[in-house]
Amino acid sequence: MPAGKAFANVCKTLYNKISLSDWQAFFLEVRRMQYTYQTKGTCSRQILIDLDGDVIRSVRFVGGCNGNTKGISALVAGMKAEDVIHRCEGITCGFKPTSCPDQLSHALREALAANR
Repeated sequence: MPAGKAFANVCKTLYNKISLSDWQAFFLEVRRMQYTYQTKGTCSRQILIDLDGDVIRSVRFVGGCNGNTKGISALVAGMKAEDVIHRCEGITCGFKPTSCPDQLSHALREALAANR
């Protein structure tokens, strides 16, 4: 049997044995992505991002100003990553050329590129 036909038979068998809710859960999980970004030039050291397609499920900063990073995380949850990039890109912190929101925009760009 040709390899292509054998693969099609396996797929058909699996399709018939897996429930619709299991297929839906599988495809939802495929869209979901967790990304870790090492920050540069900020008090926070790392950003942990959980994406569902292009929508941010959650963001967690490691280090940084506790209240500010929690606030950023709460504000961006549920937003499209591109919207957050446009709003946060270029924000500075004091005399630094970057900030935690700016680093988040860099992290989201990398995560979206990795997900494509």
